[in-house]
Amino acid sequence: MSVRSKINSFLGLLGVPCVALQAMIFGLLGNFGGFYVAGVYLVLFSISIILGIILNCILPGYSPELLIEIPPYRFPPLLILGEKLYFRIKGFLIEAAPIVLLGVLVINILLYFSLLDSISGVFAPVIQGLFGLPKEAVVALVIGFLRKDVAVGMLMPLALSAKQLFIATTLLAISFPCIATFVVLLKELGLKYLIGATLIMIAVSMVVGSILNFVILR
Repeated sequence: MSVRSKINSFLGLLGVPCVALQAMIFGLLGNFGGFYVAGVYLVLFSISIILGIILNCILPGYSPELLIEIPPYRFPPLLILGEKLYFRIKGFLIEAAPIVLLGVLVINILLYFSLLDSISGVFAPVIQGLFGLPKEAVVALVIGFLRKDVAVGMLMPLALSAKQLFIATTLLAISFPCIATFVVLLKELGLKYLIGATLIMIAVSMVVGSILNFVILR
């Protein structure tokens, strides 16, 4: 995979929320007005532009020009559509579904033994000090590793202010992708670039969350 393809994969992962997460963003922040909803997408767009320029300058390698001849558009045969659908579903069930179920099991074990409370206590200084969020939001951020849309929904009972919801939703959008996406990244990019992408996401989340809390929304 070329450098440009790797950058595109990472920026798409970081700056384009999944459809389910976008629905939760509109449903949760829409009550406070379109300003907050538009703000999330503006932050994601700005991060994609700035980070794309930085990665293009830092990552070594040559990105060749990509020229593709556009074929004539035709309605695909139903048999081919059915075969592609079958292989996509089969691939998901074999590769991603077991890992998702394992993640759900781990989260439920942590909840059952109240271990998430201990995790919340460890990360409370970061969550409260840098992001201005209550320590209870740590649970939602952890759940976001499995399903980001569910994690956003878990913010509703916390009675957060519009500012806190905006920060928490933005952090969920730019932080770790769901576990199924991690599997795809590992398969497409390899372990080295997966670790690098994860470290970059952590750094970007820390910086953006702090800026939103201390500068932009004060």
